[in-house]
Amino acid sequence: MSFKQTYQTITESEVFKNFIKEHPDAELCTGFFIIDFFSNDNKESLDYKSGEKIFTFSLRDDKSIKFEEDKLMQTEKNPHPSLEKISPHIKADLEDIRATAQIQALDNGINSKFSKIIAVLQKPAKDDKQIWNLTCMLDGLIILHILIDPETGDVIKFERKSMMDMIKRK
Repeated sequence: MSFKQTYQTITESEVFKNFIKEHPDAELCTGFFIIDFFSNDNKESLDYKSGEKIFTFSLRDDKSIKFEEDKLMQTEKNPHPSLEKISPHIKADLEDIRATAQIQALDNGINSKFSKIIAVLQKPAKDDKQIWNLTCMLDGLIILHILIDPETGDVIKFERKSMMDMIKRK
């Protein structure tokens, strides 16, 4: 699994080509991936924004593409959610960020096994650069939140949390 392969497979598909004909203004705004270390329940999808709608292209196990349309989720506090255009041209791909997350965990004294990584390639705000936003679930109810620069592979943020801490706050 890699972002580049997913992007290529989706953008070369007939489903995508037909979509772009109907929505030439559509912009890639999110890459969403789940790396499952145990049950192999991996997910690969790309989101495109056109107007007030989001279009999701999910790559299935058989490499067919599931296409879905949705509306932007708006709230009273955030009537215009920020989903900025991202570039598909990155240097740090999924295997790179997976290795970086595991090395960072070890460097921070965390020896627990990874069970799942949720990786989102996004641009969180208009003036920020795009990032890999990782939520890593490990044995022992450990959760890691890691931000990685997709151009350099450098760690921008590393934070350790516990599922128990999150339960206590509720």
